[in-house]
Amino acid sequence: SVVACFAACTGNQTNETTTAADAADASYTVGICQLVQHPALDSATEGFQAALKEKLGDKVEFVLQNASGENTNCTTICGQFVADKVDLIMANATGALAAAAAATEEIPVVGTSITDYASALGITDWTGKTGFNVTGASDLAPLDQQAAMIKELCPDAETVGILYCSTEANSKY
Repeated sequence: SVVACFAACTGNQTNETTTAADAADASYTVGICQLVQHPALDSATEGFQAALKEKLGDKVEFVLQNASGENTNCTTICGQFVADKVDLIMANATGALAAAAAATEEIPVVGTSITDYASALGITDWTGKTGFNVTGASDLAPLDQQAAMIKELCPDAETVGILYCSTEANSKY
């Protein structure tokens, strides 16, 4: 769970040794980098914020930045989050995830709206875990069920074309 990421963090505190009371009093800053405004991505961000607010109440502050569809903006945004020493980065979409992963090895990164983490992060020996400070949920659709649905809806089709973005790692996957 996302809240578990905070178990290792104690907010913006400088003392290496913390007590349970310190953790209970901690506040957290979460940087959210969203690649582009889109209803699906907006909903993912809103759901993430609502879940953390439900768990942490006023102890969490969000810094929401939208990259306007530009991966280079994601790099700038995530670099600023690292400079500001946020406690967690939520990366919404592949470009945001790649930028966040490249920006920090220390700050926990939670991805959403990512189809395949291995493709998005260039992991060749995928085991289902990144093995570093990045985690998240996949939005991979059940491809075998989609193929079955196409056969059911169009039983006489001999050729099926699939459009995808060749510059996007998850689309290639």
